[in-house]
Amino acid sequence: MLRRPIRSTSLKAVGYDAASLTLEIEYRNGRVVRYTGVSEAVYQGLLAVPGKAQFVEQVLENSGYGREQVK
Repeated sequence: MLRRPIRSTSLKAVGYDAASLTLEIEYRNGRVVRYTGVSEAVYQGLLAVPGKAQFVEQVLENSGYGREQVK
């Protein structure tokens, strides 16, 4: 999945595939986490908020999305 760089102190890049509702987040420490069942609206919300790491923690980690550590 192609990831685009983002401005964040802890996140490096994000990628989204609308067909499979899959979101990938690459952290600055090299870790990559894949979330499944994520709507386009949630992805756009992540891109729009200034506190991206907080958004990941509050929305993605606590909302029951499928989660897989890829790297």
